[in-house]
Amino acid sequence: MDSVNLIFGTTNTLPVGTATHVFERVYQRSYKPFLRVLYNTPDVPLTLHFSGTMLSWLDSMHSEFTDVLGEMVQRRQVELIGGAFYDPVFSLIPSKDRLGQIESLTTFIRQRFGRRPRGAWITEHVWEPSIASTLRNSGIEYIFLDDYNLVAGGVPHGRLGYPCLTEDQGKTVLVFSLSASLLSKVGVEDPAVMIEELARIAEEQPDSVVSLVFDGSRYGAEEPKGSYDDRWLERFLKLLSDNSDWIHLTTPWRQSRRTIPRQRCYFPSTSYEEMMVWTLDPERQRDLLGLKQCLDSSSARNGFFAGGYFRHFLTRYIESNLLYSKMQYTCVLVNQIRGDKYRKQAARHELWRGQCHRAYWHGPPGGIYQNNLRKAAYSALIEAEKVTREKGIFIPSIVKVDFDMDGIDEFLYQGQEMNAYVHRQSGALFELDYLARPWNYLDTMTRVRERYHDEFEVEPRCDSYWRKAFIDHLMPQSDTIDQFDAGRHTELAPFHDEVYTSGDFDRSGSLLPLSVECDLSDGGRVLLEKQYRFDRTRVSVRVRLTNRGPHRLKCLYGCEVNLAFASDDVDALRVHVRPETDAASALKNMARRIPQYEGYDEVEKNDSEATISEVGPEMQTFVNAGTVVFEDLRNQLDVTLSVFDPTECWSLPVRTDSLGDGAIVRAYQSSCLLPRWLIELDPDESREVYLDLRINGG
Repeated sequence: MDSVNLIFGTTNTLPVGTATHVFERVYQRSYKPFLRVLYNTPDVPLTLHFSGTMLSWLDSMHSEFTDVLGEMVQRRQVELIGGAFYDPVFSLIPSKDRLGQIESLTTFIRQRFGRRPRGAWITEHVWEPSIASTLRNSGIEYIFLDDYNLVAGGVPHGRLGYPCLTEDQGKTVLVFSLSASLLSKVGVEDPAVMIEELARIAEEQPDSVVSLVFDGSRYGAEEPKGSYDDRWLERFLKLLSDNSDWIHLTTPWRQSRRTIPRQRCYFPSTSYEEMMVWTLDPERQRDLLGLKQCLDSSSARNGFFAGGYFRHFLTRYIESNLLYSKMQYTCVLVNQIRGDKYRKQAARHELWRGQCHRAYWHGPPGGIYQNNLRKAAYSALIEAEKVTREKGIFIPSIVKVDFDMDGIDEFLYQGQEMNAYVHRQSGALFELDYLARPWNYLDTMTRVRERYHDEFEVEPRCDSYWRKAFIDHLMPQSDTIDQFDAGRHTELAPFHDEVYTSGDFDRSGSLLPLSVECDLSDGGRVLLEKQYRFDRTRVSVRVRLTNRGPHRLKCLYGCEVNLAFASDDVDALRVHVRPETDAASALKNMARRIPQYEGYDEVEKNDSEATISEVGPEMQTFVNAGTVVFEDLRNQLDVTLSVFDPTECWSLPVRTDSLGDGAIVRAYQSSCLLPRWLIELDPDESREVYLDLRINGG
């Protein structure tokens, strides 16, 4: 009978930001029983990949596991393969960081286990041709890719079992193809079915290599991906032993040393087949899947209908691009450190933690919709930025730069205690970093329609603009809070679609003036002038509305502020309202700081008159509210929004409906406040409103 070579093992990682109890659960249910079974079958060679994050946690919390793993490495049963330490998608990070992350994990494995890895795991199999030279320059000789990467590169289905070479800039790496068909059967199909599949491959592709490296975090952890209780793994290993005369278990290093025919191939910017669908918007996903359904299975998987590619996530989700932009901007800051290698090394490791892939894209496990993953990425990037600031030298300033690479300059206030980034598109504050924690209070999530909403018969609430701070609205008096929450309210002026004009600003100061003039839906016209002022942990905003139309203007002006917390659970967030008296007093104090804000000194209120009421984070309307206080229990501080002219204020949580592990998950993303003022202006008449957002650090 013809033979086949089998590379068997697991890849093991959890993203940065995963809760400790999840690490422990996966260890107990998956990693520990898997290694126990394989330790007791020493004749089975094993190929294992662990991210640096996972290995560090295991070595710290369960050193007995890494001790056993080290013993299996020394007896040459286990081959450890490397990759990037914090599990980034290579195509999103600069080449220097690719090299650094690979070398960091390589060094960890060599020092802890005594052997240098020669192979690398490619995160989510996301490939771009330039990655090949980076890998080889890092000492990597072979990698694993999904067989769809090879199909998209023109490799015939009958040749997928034979390793091939890919090249960039004269540097080559060997590529082993992962069998998607067999991987889908792990823990699901009877082991005998897998042996039959291996027999078919041996007959069609004699002496080929089948790579069966599956996700060790999923098998054993959750149904229906298999359970150690049914002894599936033991039964599969027994069948491999019974058929050892034609199934030759091996490792990639041993297999790469063999003299085998090798073809040279070039792969486009691809990943596994499902990923290439997820990168597309819902309409294009339906079109692509409909087209594939018209073809037979072999034609549909020929690589001609690959779909999008990974970087399309940066255009699908505003939040993905903003996090990517923050990461790239932080890279620049880190690389500017000179003369202090320890500080630079510390900044780089925080930067690398912030590059962990899961927060940058969305697939069935959740990804970018998972609040904790985005928060962890931002936390690491803010921490890296803090390290770059040399004490005694850093001076607060406003920087004008195209931060998000959209062709429009943004304004970045960088202070000693706070970062506040303003976008000319909609004139909004889009990032608010409190450096002491570190935390981005504008790490919000825009609600968008996904293809699976129709499949699960979910009617999502969608947004027509990004959920940031100081978003301007002109609305009719008839709109309700439910309409606003559902995204079905009326916009009388398209402020969120407009690019605001910036006035003169002092780079070393803290004042930033913006303005925009818009046509109204009823034929009128309005001029909106907005001035930001930044001071320590406070952002103050003055808005002046002027009726430039020929008719009297009567509507509601709202200034929307969204704030992102860890959760809206009672042990993470509490919301309080202070009445007009306390708000007016607070804003009177602001007037002393900001002479440009006329009128505050006329307020005569007594702080002792103030009371405070806890109201909670659910949807509600505050009447005559002056100050709303968010008590952030996660960071042990308060975030307050005050207005000079107390008014009606809508308060509501922003939740998304996303797909996670086969079911729709409704998750908290941010808390929204919309104070609304009645505006009645004759032609050329003006009205001003004032808001004050402050972080009261604990």
